[in-house]
Amino acid sequence: MGTNWPYDDKTDDEAQAQVEPLRLTEAERAVLRQQAVRDLLYAIIIQVFVSVLIALLAWGVSGSAAAGSALAGALACVIPNALFAFRLMLSVHKPGGANPATFLIGEFLKIAVAAMLIVVAAKVCREWLVWPAFIAGLIGALKSQWIAIALGKKN
Repeated sequence: MGTNWPYDDKTDDEAQAQVEPLRLTEAERAVLRQQAVRDLLYAIIIQVFVSVLIALLAWGVSGSAAAGSALAGALACVIPNALFAFRLMLSVHKPGGANPATFLIGEFLKIAVAAMLIVVAAKVCREWLVWPAFIAGLIGALKSQWIAIALGKKN
C-alpha cells in the first residue's frame, strides 16, 4: 500500500501505463457541448426564477420599494453570471474548447462586475433602496446555484 491509492498493489509506473487518455468521437463531443450549454442555461433560469420569487416575497411583505431593492440586488449577481455563461457557451463551440486561463479571467471579471453593480446600486438608488431586501435578493441569487445543483439530473 503506497501513495498510488487507486492501484494500491501496483507501482506508480505500472499504474500510469494502465491509464489511457479519454478519446471521444465527434458525436460524443457534440453531445457533451449540448449538455454544457443546456446546464448553463438551466442554472441561469433557476437564478432568475429565484430572484423574481424573492422580489415578489419582498413586495408582499414590504411593498414596491423592497421588491425593487430585492430585484436590484439579485440583478447585481444575475447579470454578470448570465454574461459569463454566454461567454462560456461561445467558447464551448470553438475549436479546442474552453481555455482554463480564459475561464479564470472571466470568473474574476464576473466578480468585479458584480461588485461594481452593487456600488452603482448603492450610489444611484440611495433614496429608495431597502437594504435588507437588496441583500436578500443578492444572497438569494448567489445561493440559487445550489438549487440548480440539487435539482439537476442524477446520472
